[in-house]
Amino acid sequence: MIKTLCFLFVASFASYSSSSANNQEDSQILEKNTISSSQKKLFVLTSTKTLQALIQKIAGDLLKIESLIKAKQDPHYLSAKPSYMLKANKADLLVLNGLDLEVGWLPNVIKGSRNPKIQKGKPAYLDVSDFIKPLSVVETKVDRFFGDIHPLGNPHFLLDPIKAIKVSKAIADKLSEMDSSNQSLYKKNQEEFEKNIFNKVKEWKQRIEQSKIKKIVSYHSSFEYFLERFNLQLVGLIEEKPGIPPSSKHVLQLVKKMKEEQVVCVLYSSFYQTKWTKKVKDMTKAQVYSVAVEVGALETVKNYTMLIEEIVQAIESCKQVK
Repeated sequence: MIKTLCFLFVASFASYSSSSANNQEDSQILEKNTISSSQKKLFVLTSTKTLQALIQKIAGDLLKIESLIKAKQDPHYLSAKPSYMLKANKADLLVLNGLDLEVGWLPNVIKGSRNPKIQKGKPAYLDVSDFIKPLSVVETKVDRFFGDIHPLGNPHFLLDPIKAIKVSKAIADKLSEMDSSNQSLYKKNQEEFEKNIFNKVKEWKQRIEQSKIKKIVSYHSSFEYFLERFNLQLVGLIEEKPGIPPSSKHVLQLVKKMKEEQVVCVLYSSFYQTKWTKKVKDMTKAQVYSVAVEVGALETVKNYTMLIEEIVQAIESCKQVK
């Protein structure tokens, strides 16, 4: 009887100890999962909607990603609002276009944010223009007489899909540096984006060649990188100087040149006025299309692929003069 009681006691104690250990282990796992699920996502702040879209493609929902500007705002012309500074104050990483696209407002936002992490030169300050070779760099001294010129080069390089691939790689590298636990996913997503865009470039080139369009006129120098990538010639700009509306004399000279060179395709950013583009259309009978130069600038442009696709579609819609 005593032996039986001793056996039952030992068995009961062992069972309790095992149950206690299992409960403790379950508690530790639950605590670990709770901590993991409640960890704060890195907050990435961008200066444009296109950069936001690229980062979203690479990171998915792993990060909190916001753009300082709204979809239909031109990143050239903004003010350093206190609301921007408050957002920047909380940012773990700032990603900007560079080449002075945001020079009129972003430096003041950064300064006013009082966030030491995102100051220029710090690891959490990522200027993606550092990873591309710019076009139209101005070697001579410039002033306001030349308009809103960008001496460091044309800042619209993300309209070249190959340059966008280079930028996506730089972004993936930076995210992997800051969030090494998700490095493999960032790499995988970037490589998928690169493969998709590279294949689309082949398709886009073929379609543009089939359109027989060789020459383009645009309002602003927004399409310089796009035109170079797809072997198209820029005949002229409706804008006489960057950021300055054209004179009648300039428009007449451009119209004359368009007729001489049989230019039938005019592109302009949805950010710009249509008054002068309409005059050019009426005087030349050219096809004129408003297209987005930033993701979200038009309702149909919801991602980077659609950004380039709609420009290609506009060129295809132009009819070659016989």
